[in-house]
Amino acid sequence: MELVTRCTQLVNVQNNMNALQIEFCAENILEKMWMYSLEDVQLCLDRGAIGEYGTIYNRIDPATILAWFPLYDSQRQTISDAINENNKQQNNIYEMFQHPQVMEAMQQAADKLSIREQPAENVNRPKPNELEQMLLDEYDALQRWDNDMRFRVYKNKPYQFTEYRKERYRELIETQSEY
Repeated sequence: MELVTRCTQLVNVQNNMNALQIEFCAENILEKMWMYSLEDVQLCLDRGAIGEYGTIYNRIDPATILAWFPLYDSQRQTISDAINENNKQQNNIYEMFQHPQVMEAMQQAADKLSIREQPAENVNRPKPNELEQMLLDEYDALQRWDNDMRFRVYKNKPYQFTEYRKERYRELIETQSEY
């Protein structure tokens, strides 16, 4: 109501609005122009008061004021579309890649991808001697412990190959006679 009252005071007409008309006009603006902010309403009323939406012929009433809003809406929509288009132009995703930090991160990623790893070298191991081969074959023939490939059961104890080999060497040395 204050904005409508202000508008009526800005124009110099003989037939001005009374309090009931101002209240009625304000209610219609709230009801039909609910999407506008107070700043939009004030801008529309100010533009109408200076004659931007047509000449005011010695009278102002709710019909005159409410007729300004469709004209304001068309102006507002044009400007809103221009602003949205400008925002779209400025939100170009490809411009993001021109930022120095993004360019540096992309270069680092490219450098990491271009690193060449040396192929694994095959170690030439000599063929195991007869005793080692016999121990390997024995170990492979033993029962697995709890379905674990790393352990085999020998004399009811789980062994890995290196432990098994030590145990078997110890046994073989003990069973050999000095003579």
